[in-house]
Amino acid sequence: MPTAAATTSAATRVLFTPLDLGGLRLRNRLIMAPMGTCLDEGGYITEETIAYYVRRAAGGVGTICVEGCLVSDETVGPEPKISGPQYLPGLRRLVEALRAYDVTVGVQLMHPGRQVVEGPAVAPSPVPLNSHAPVPRELAAGEIAGIVEDYAKAADLAREAGFDFVEVHGAHGYLPSNFLSPLDNRREDGYGGSLENRARFSLEVARAIVATVPGMPLVWRINGDDGVEGGFGIDDAVEVSRRLEDVGAAAISVSAGTWHTLHVTLAPMFVPRGHMVEYAAAVKRAVGVPVIAVGRLDDPDLAAQVVADGHADLVLLGRALIAEPDWPRKVEEDRLGELRPCIACNACVDLVGRGERARCSVNPEAGRELEWDVVPADRPRRIMVVGSGPAGMEAARLARLRGHEVSIWERAAQLGGKLEAAGLAPSKREVLRFRDYQSRRIAELGVDIRLRSEVTPEVVAAERPDVVVVATGAEPIVPPIPGIGAANVHDAQDLLRGDVTVAPDDRVVVIGGSATGCETAEFVVDTGAEVTIVEMRGGVGQGIEAITRRHLVRNLKRSGVRILTRSKVIMIEDDHVLYEDPDGETQAIGADVVALALGWRPVGNALAEQLDGVEVLVLGDASRPADFVHAVNAGADAGLTV
Repeated sequence: MPTAAATTSAATRVLFTPLDLGGLRLRNRLIMAPMGTCLDEGGYITEETIAYYVRRAAGGVGTICVEGCLVSDETVGPEPKISGPQYLPGLRRLVEALRAYDVTVGVQLMHPGRQVVEGPAVAPSPVPLNSHAPVPRELAAGEIAGIVEDYAKAADLAREAGFDFVEVHGAHGYLPSNFLSPLDNRREDGYGGSLENRARFSLEVARAIVATVPGMPLVWRINGDDGVEGGFGIDDAVEVSRRLEDVGAAAISVSAGTWHTLHVTLAPMFVPRGHMVEYAAAVKRAVGVPVIAVGRLDDPDLAAQVVADGHADLVLLGRALIAEPDWPRKVEEDRLGELRPCIACNACVDLVGRGERARCSVNPEAGRELEWDVVPADRPRRIMVVGSGPAGMEAARLARLRGHEVSIWERAAQLGGKLEAAGLAPSKREVLRFRDYQSRRIAELGVDIRLRSEVTPEVVAAERPDVVVVATGAEPIVPPIPGIGAANVHDAQDLLRGDVTVAPDDRVVVIGGSATGCETAEFVVDTGAEVTIVEMRGGVGQGIEAITRRHLVRNLKRSGVRILTRSKVIMIEDDHVLYEDPDGETQAIGADVVALALGWRPVGNALAEQLDGVEVLVLGDASRPADFVHAVNAGADAGLTV
């Protein structure tokens, strides 16, 4: 039987060649990126944290860089800590647990500076993060020296815990990055002004670590570009990278973006893959140590091309490994069709950004590894899943994996439920990749797929299932607005699907500015139509994760979409819509087409209440309209317990 390496496709084989990094032998070119999880408790590594990392190690990644750990004890945040010996037991348990998987293990050392959740905000200069953030306290020279020492002590603790290397988070607007920024560092002493002075803090940290833990490789994560005009850019990044190499850095990891440009740092699905590779390539041409690239490199051929073309030596996989922990193993074994796709929806990022535990829209195991167990059913049963949205397909998949006889019923011509319409918005096309993956997987598992099939109590009685899982989703809310039944009024999904054609000179009014409303406006404005969103609340984009929402709303305005907030529609007429503005005055908007995007209400109970003599589970939007993560997790819970 051929080995895994022998089955690797020629295109991706380069990803599975070894590499030396500062005296360490990395068995492949894939590194798990350091990503926050909020699985720690008060800064301490938990068993949940360990299970999460062990699951990724088992998937074949050659190197893991554990998420950013805070180096200064007074810093408060959702991250783990590495600021004192009290944190060593958990860190040691984590390293020891990963040793069984032939994986190189590092830890990222982090000081958030002014980007703290709570506690003192400090920075090179008293420049706030934004207009709502507190003004950070400017660090005195003595305090800077103390923080440099904190990094060195943290590196020593990392060595004592058993880590193979340390990485300093010097990007994304955290403290070292903040010092490098000509916009945010306005000091007039030896730490500000020229690039040499702005780089002084980073170089002092690097020297202190190298001196404290000689022989332990130091990786430095740097921004190739801040993504803001006048900020730290690639020419400066190249020069600082050279200087970091000179003082002992063993590798440079090149990212980009800050809090102000999170769509660069944590690119949503509408950002092209490989969008940061050019920065890694520029640094690679300038230094002699290994360079690490990042930025939606979850396409195996693209990741391999980055290495093969010499743009970087190693590839970071971040969200890809949350969605598909077995990405490295499946690629190495040329099982590309089995890869669960990361759709870059940023649900994981959004949750962690709010201080909640990491979860994934496409992988319900993520963040639940300690408890996750797909146990064969004691007694196979007939399971009838009604509805094939995210919840229904996941319930069918896991129920079938457990050995049940499963059928899934969908009234439309293809599986996916509302995923089809959602994936038609220009910013959400990747959603269809997950729909196609799930459809393929449940077919391969032998789920009986019934399309164009309306389920009634009579159909259920004829099928004689043991369990009916009702995952019929939700239906659009249609409020009693005068004129809402007019011929020019349509559900927003009809515009997304192309069932209603919009002419370039049409005036389109979208009533409702949540996710569906904004996505409809985005889709329609591309036709050249004049588009207005009317929303009762103070803002639009509710239901869209924060990074995508910020970028989408900005693009809508840039595209000419008119957004009316705190406005209530009071009547729809043949060629216009009447609404009450924030001052209580009645206004009119010309309207050739009206699209309704006013939310959803569950429809599952209607069927469930008609079923007698059979076990019934109602889940997902059929029970309570919620987001993608909740739907997939609800489906998983059903599939694991039926």
